[in-house]
Amino acid sequence: PCALGLATPLAIDAALGQAARRGILIKGGDVIEALSRPARLLLDKTGTLTEGVMRVAAWRGDESARVLAAAVEAHSLHPTAEAMRRAAATGQERADATQVEEVIGGGVRGVVGSHRVQVGSRTFVEGDGIHVGPDMEAAARDLVGQGLTPVFIGVDGVAVAVAGLGDPLRGDAASAIGEMMGRGWDIGIVSGDHPEIVAQAARRLGIAPERAVGSATPEDKLAIVSDPAWSGATVIVGDGVNDAAAIAGATVGIAAHAGAEASLAAADVYLSRPGLGALVELTDGARRTVGVIRRNLAISLGYNMVFASLALAGVITPLLAAVLMPVSSLTVITLSYRSRSFGVR
Repeated sequence: PCALGLATPLAIDAALGQAARRGILIKGGDVIEALSRPARLLLDKTGTLTEGVMRVAAWRGDESARVLAAAVEAHSLHPTAEAMRRAAATGQERADATQVEEVIGGGVRGVVGSHRVQVGSRTFVEGDGIHVGPDMEAAARDLVGQGLTPVFIGVDGVAVAVAGLGDPLRGDAASAIGEMMGRGWDIGIVSGDHPEIVAQAARRLGIAPERAVGSATPEDKLAIVSDPAWSGATVIVGDGVNDAAAIAGATVGIAAHAGAEASLAAADVYLSRPGLGALVELTDGARRTVGVIRRNLAISLGYNMVFASLALAGVITPLLAAVLMPVSSLTVITLSYRSRSFGVR
């Protein structure tokens, strides 16, 4: 009976320790059980599927708006903000912004000198009353055609520039996605990025474009992971503040390497290693751990049934039974801590 009670917690404890040494921090055994079977897996794009090191690859419109955009973005930790700060024109004085407000999943607004400045998606700037003229519309379409994410800069009620941001896919993204699909995972992308950019990334990764959702707000992401039409488990991987609600609402929420503090606090798993190889190792390790638990239970049940029958038949003496009783427990302990659930690829 002792061995039966030890079979599951010992295997879980050993797996958690092995995972931690591999840079995979898991909150508990229920997470391992949930990840042991293929389910729906949703991935954020920026910083999860991509390197998360964005750069302004193109600029259309008023060059002087670079400094204004950098001033309001100085108050944001989003990868887009860092790219906009780096893109500020050299040789010009640094500007300071006041009354800065960041809208998660939308953009940033603030006041720079006498100018009211907005930086973000088209939906965000138009929601702030910014007029987007035909020239800026055409510029944004051109940038999307180049595979760049358009970010609008509004100054005093008018969109004066559009920045095209690029962020390359991680080198191991395609192989990791392929492995996960081969194991039966139903994979999709949910991102706040432009829908066409998200669809392009999906095609490059072998994900059906209809499984890629763009322009998703934090509320949209939460609604998708909580969709009652989906009866199975939902796992989501993200790294930003705009992923935090969805990470908290999913069956298992996973925070990617270098994620925002809010996403880390909400997550069931933290991948401290960059890249998606850790995600494949996580799911494979969870599957192996459940296999170890089943093996432990089978050994314990078989051992107890055999020796209980022998004791009832009078084949073994009470003294011998007392000696043999701890053997099953020691066997389970040894097998649990000698198992290699994680780190085997």
